[in-house]
Amino acid sequence: MSNAGLHHSSEEHQTHNSHWPIVLAVGAGSIPTGIVLHVWGNKIGLGILIFGAVVTLGGLAGWAQALLKERLSELDLVEKDKWLRNGMKLFLVSEAAIFGALFAHHYYAKTHFPVWPPEGAPHLDTRLPAIATFLLLSSSFTVQSAHSLFLKGKRVWCSRMVLLTIILGGIFLWMQGNEWGYLKAYDQFTLKSGTFGTSFFMMTGFHGLHVSVGLILLSIVFVRLRLGHFQQHRHFAFVAASWYWHFVDIVWIFLFGTMYLV
Repeated sequence: MSNAGLHHSSEEHQTHNSHWPIVLAVGAGSIPTGIVLHVWGNKIGLGILIFGAVVTLGGLAGWAQALLKERLSELDLVEKDKWLRNGMKLFLVSEAAIFGALFAHHYYAKTHFPVWPPEGAPHLDTRLPAIATFLLLSSSFTVQSAHSLFLKGKRVWCSRMVLLTIILGGIFLWMQGNEWGYLKAYDQFTLKSGTFGTSFFMMTGFHGLHVSVGLILLSIVFVRLRLGHFQQHRHFAFVAASWYWHFVDIVWIFLFGTMYLV
């Protein structure tokens, strides 16, 4: 085959045709649009914001899958692991941007009220959330310990620590749900309870969704550990789940400070 033919084949192989960037752009563009409309009091603002977040997550997942399928077929084992880790980092950065938009909306709304929380909003007790925060932060240490034990070849203790992480995360979700039920039953405080109610339930609920996803990922890791799927030189799924869990914990620190302390 001629050099021109080789060059042409290489270009055809490297071409990446995908609709996912367009989907991602639509989702990412909808998020700030929804925030602005919601701040202006437009009823469809919240819906557009949620739509944007869902489409953005779906676009990221779809695009990542397409890129992985295309790229990994060309890489050796070491390059695959490096490429996957970089992809996970970019995904977490995009997730942080979504949470950043929610925090920006919250603090923007806060500056436009003479008193915060606004009059009529319930007093948020910090005792139960503080305990939940301690449990969630403890789960970061347990998942990190699990990974360290895995690298040392102590797989039985590793799986136990992963299970403990799942239990702690589950208790955190239960405590959050319990608080939501209490606020609704005794204070009639819901998503529709003004700007503060919308902000509180959207941000804590979106975080709770991420905790649920993290628990699913950790459960998969636990099962795969028991089945002996992971090797010391190849366990990206374990690494990705632990990074995601650390991200969820870090976001909650800011949420706890924003909603309950500031």
